[in-house]
Amino acid sequence: MRRLLFVTSVMGAALAVSPLAAAQPPAGDSAVKVQAVYGPEQFALAGVKTDITPCAGGTALPSVTTGNDGTVTAAVPSGCYQIQIATPTGCALDGDASQQVNTVPGPAPLATFRFRCA
Repeated sequence: MRRLLFVTSVMGAALAVSPLAAAQPPAGDSAVKVQAVYGPEQFALAGVKTDITPCAGGTALPSVTTGNDGTVTAAVPSGCYQIQIATPTGCALDGDASQQVNTVPGPAPLATFRFRCA
């Protein structure tokens, strides 16, 4: 009986940890996550174009677009990045159109942009 409980608890712990491991970028890499929301309920805003450039200048990464959940994650080398978001037609941005984030291996920093849409 003890073995069954032990095996069950080990398997449960492994299953609980595995989704977290899958959400992380590969070892040694980092990422940045961008979120676009609108309204007081913060509904997801899909199709918002985002540009990511290194803070020190240089070549911008290819533009990315938010998905149906209002987010997009871009794999980037560790460092400082400027996130610039485009304002969709029919919406107004609440706040700055750019944010600065610092990335390191591990969980991706989140840059959230809030909009008011008609």
